[in-house]
Amino acid sequence: MKKSFIYLIPAIFLLAGCGKKISITINSNESTVAESSAKESIQETEVKVQKDVDSLKAHVYYKIADDGNTIPQLSVEGNEKFNDIVNKINNDWVGGYYPRINLTRTDTSVFSALLATTVMNGSTDTKELLRGVNIDSNTGKELKIDDVLKDPVGLYDRIEKDNYLADEYGEDIEGLSDKLKTVLTNPDAFNLGANDKADLAWTLSSGGMMIYMTTKGEYGERIVSIPLEYAIYGEFFNEDILRLPKDYAFEIPTDKEIKINLDGKIRSVKIEQDIDEYFMLKEIDVTIDGEKSTYEEGASYGISKASVVKKGDNAYLYIELQYDNDYNSISIIDLNNKSEKMEIQESFADTSLLNPDEFYLGNRIYTISTLGIEGRYTLDNKGMPKLLENYYNITTPIRLTTKIDIKGKKMDGINGKELGDYDIPTGTLLVPMGTDNKTFTDYTTSDGVIVRIPMRGAEEYGFMIEGRNVEDVFDGTIFAG
Repeated sequence: MKKSFIYLIPAIFLLAGCGKKISITINSNESTVAESSAKESIQETEVKVQKDVDSLKAHVYYKIADDGNTIPQLSVEGNEKFNDIVNKINNDWVGGYYPRINLTRTDTSVFSALLATTVMNGSTDTKELLRGVNIDSNTGKELKIDDVLKDPVGLYDRIEKDNYLADEYGEDIEGLSDKLKTVLTNPDAFNLGANDKADLAWTLSSGGMMIYMTTKGEYGERIVSIPLEYAIYGEFFNEDILRLPKDYAFEIPTDKEIKINLDGKIRSVKIEQDIDEYFMLKEIDVTIDGEKSTYEEGASYGISKASVVKKGDNAYLYIELQYDNDYNSISIIDLNNKSEKMEIQESFADTSLLNPDEFYLGNRIYTISTLGIEGRYTLDNKGMPKLLENYYNITTPIRLTTKIDIKGKKMDGINGKELGDYDIPTGTLLVPMGTDNKTFTDYTTSDGVIVRIPMRGAEEYGFMIEGRNVEDVFDGTIFAG
């Protein structure tokens, strides 16, 4: 069966098919000899963990434009060398009908992200525009492909000889070989990460290089992503690219055989999902190093995204499932404890999970409206996320207007210190910014003031402010199922 890898930003790998099993495989040096020539020629390339390579603090957030639409924005802390590229991303390179910023690697060696924008191509079709942002974190300068690969032509020749990429993607992508050759051997075809048609791009992760191409789908263009893993092709990469932080995470495709190197050992993971004729997920089969475990499902529509998360000597598989009403949850599987699966109600956030020591996860709450939130987490010694602070950024861009006079506290920034009482008159426009999900919500006024308004749970359901239901306090509240 032909496989197609659809890569949707902000990173949804949607697998759905009537009665079909769709799988990824990450083979190990302990597992059965692989069938394809590409698998047979694998060399165990050492991915070097360096004490002097650390993760960067990078965050994707959203601002509300004057027309009411939301625009993704990027912040990178602690390195002024990123100021120019962040300004270009935020002010020049995001826009259109559906813009996305997908971070793929953010450490003190390499910063990499895919920018994708959906634009209308006529009245019904859509077109995807791609740009790969690849930066040397030490200099702030753009990485060209010959900065990443020490033998670009050799890598292209190796891929052509193996031929398995043509088998996987040739039916989906017209001119696949020529496009691969352009990416790998013609850096002049790209200007600041984009080619002239904006239909080709590449990025780096902690697991390998990803090449993106567009192809026509049923309802417009879609993005196909082709991984070139360090564990297979590491001999072609410069050593600086192979240097990773001690702890790292990266997204993996869920319909493509992938190989990963964890501390010098090639691990094997295979994920299969059984989708029934009603497009519901019946079960997930997870095979780790040759041992299969089956997990019964029945409520979700399948896997939307999967990541490998490595911390210390342990590694985990994070699998996100999608449900009705844009709800998601995450299943966590310890790669060393193959039979155990843990569940959390959180989902992946817009900021990709790249640093297990500090990362974001999303959730949904029903306080002053139905709101998307994201909290900052770290990984505990069992692979479970642990909240770093009892505060959540609100990611749903809504505007509320006060129906009555209320009181709050003026704050010194988001989740900052209280500066004193603040009167909020009727008709004040407020944008929710953050919350502890129980006792308060922080807002920004049209004048840029951050104000904290207390709230408490009502006796039966919902929340109250100054003794009134939130619907009686604000105009613009929206509660969804």
